[in-house]
Amino acid sequence: MRETAHRVLGPDSAPDAVPPAGTELDTLTAELRGHIEQLAPEVEQAATRLPESSPTRAAALACVGDAGGQLRAPELGFAVLAGSVMYARRLARVLAALCDHYETVSSGVVKTPVQAAFEHLAEHCLTCSTCRAVDEHGAYAGLPCEEESRLYEGYRAARVSAAAARLRRRGCGTEVTA
Repeated sequence: MRETAHRVLGPDSAPDAVPPAGTELDTLTAELRGHIEQLAPEVEQAATRLPESSPTRAAALACVGDAGGQLRAPELGFAVLAGSVMYARRLARVLAALCDHYETVSSGVVKTPVQAAFEHLAEHCLTCSTCRAVDEHGAYAGLPCEEESRLYEGYRAARVSAAAARLRRRGCGTEVTA
């Protein structure tokens, strides 16, 4: 699928390359349409398994919507686009984006320890009556909460550990401390 998209988009990156035309363009456009028709439902299905608040889900579903719009363009009165290089490139860009989203949403994206620790901290703070306490003016009361302190320390430790791992991968021997 990516190769088909690259065959249409590739000429943009080569100064002497000529974009496809005629029968080759029609064949590539049909291939792109077929790939999009096959991949878009897969991306949509995988994306709907993600949490509704997930930006990854929103981006993937928006791309699926864009893909559907590009597929319907000739039917909606944009027939001028149907046999053009411009239309084929639009389809190729949508197909490339769908491929990227498919890899992201179907790969079982795993949360990093930092993300997981932050999520635990945030969930606690949103549900804990002590953490949500307000004073008589409706301002945050700032009451001490042992669980919030413990979760914050876990989050901080995860960040320090992640920073140390990044430095090790770069080959730095520097210690990271809070």
